[in-house]
Amino acid sequence: MKMQKTGCALLLVSMLTLAGCASAEPSEPAQETTNAETTTSVTAAETTAPAETTAEPEEDYVHGSDGYYCLLDEMPGYKRRYQTAGTCWLHAGGVSMETGYFKENGSIRCINATDLLRLTYLNPKDEGFMVKEGCNGRWVGGWQGIIAAALSRGFDDLTLDSSVILDVNDREAIKENVRNRGGVAIGIVSSDRTKQGLHHKYYTLNDTENTEFNHDITIVGYDDHFPKSYFNVPADEDGAWICYNSGFSSEKPFYVSYCTLLEYAYSHSVTERYSEVLSYDAGTDPDFIIRTGDSTRTANVFHRAGKLAAVGTCNGPEPQNIRIEIYDSSFTTLLSAQDAVLDYYGYHTIELDTPLDVTDFAVAVTYEKGAPVEGEMRDYGDVYYQTVSESGQSFVYLDGWKDLTDSGIQQVLHTDFAPNNCCIKALMTE
Repeated sequence: MKMQKTGCALLLVSMLTLAGCASAEPSEPAQETTNAETTTSVTAAETTAPAETTAEPEEDYVHGSDGYYCLLDEMPGYKRRYQTAGTCWLHAGGVSMETGYFKENGSIRCINATDLLRLTYLNPKDEGFMVKEGCNGRWVGGWQGIIAAALSRGFDDLTLDSSVILDVNDREAIKENVRNRGGVAIGIVSSDRTKQGLHHKYYTLNDTENTEFNHDITIVGYDDHFPKSYFNVPADEDGAWICYNSGFSSEKPFYVSYCTLLEYAYSHSVTERYSEVLSYDAGTDPDFIIRTGDSTRTANVFHRAGKLAAVGTCNGPEPQNIRIEIYDSSFTTLLSAQDAVLDYYGYHTIELDTPLDVTDFAVAVTYEKGAPVEGEMRDYGDVYYQTVSESGQSFVYLDGWKDLTDSGIQQVLHTDFAPNNCCIKALMTE
């Protein structure tokens, strides 16, 4: 299910719509259904298992070890789940985190899509991504950036400690992330049945034309030699992504040709290392940047006693060096300093060399290529993005520390948006 957005520049500037296909059993035909539970005009493109293709290759294909990898081979106890309503994006993100947790810890940790829906949309809050009154959060859809924004603030006993935004055309980078980090959530078009097929019990998709992306799935493996003839529309080359698809009730994976157009690719990871995340920003958003010269220094002041173990921030497409400094809340006493590299696009967690016992403290970060901050309120149809900033929370260094809520700060920084809180998080341990 797709909804047109009226703005861009939230995490992925190319993102134009919200993903949220409804599920259906394989025997049902694909169709457009109206969601009567919302007051706005929203449709749900049902994702179904493709029908058996009549023109079959002569022999069944069996993969070898060369050019093949699948996470599911390492996780025999992993149970697939199937979506209800427009929650494909939550299932896809959940599988990325679950498989990432397995790669890191060697055990399976369930991250339920219903819990993710509560954390992203349903829980009461005063900022972040909101569902408009009269709309049903189960149906409005979403995208992976919303998951990263919400979960980087911590959830239950877990914290999202990284969210890597990959180039959809960088096949080797996606493969590397699947092998080393876990599943990669991607956006596809699922509504064109002519691009889907069932060949010798392989569910397949090859779509090099449609760009009205409306469904999220998760890459859990790849096969470089999967036959190009196994697609309803023969591919230009052999090879396919092996995917988890919440949209139809099949225990078999979904094979997506390497030639298929992808909307985005996210690799999420979660950890149990932190007990609390201190944060003022409404989420990770590397596309709203402020600059003050060759380097930009921003800070958040927190009023909480505990052990500071790590700092979270986000980065745009270009790698950059940063310097992290921990001060007392008045910025008079430097408690700790270290350098770090932000080497990918997305959300980062940087562990401190030595955890610090703190009370009232400031986390300052100097960026080479601009500092990420919250942007302005934006409207995305049934969903909107809202920020709330208060005096004494976030600062920028301009011949001294200036509060980002100061009158005229936008003019001083020469931005085309009103900057709000800094995207700097303090991650605590017990």
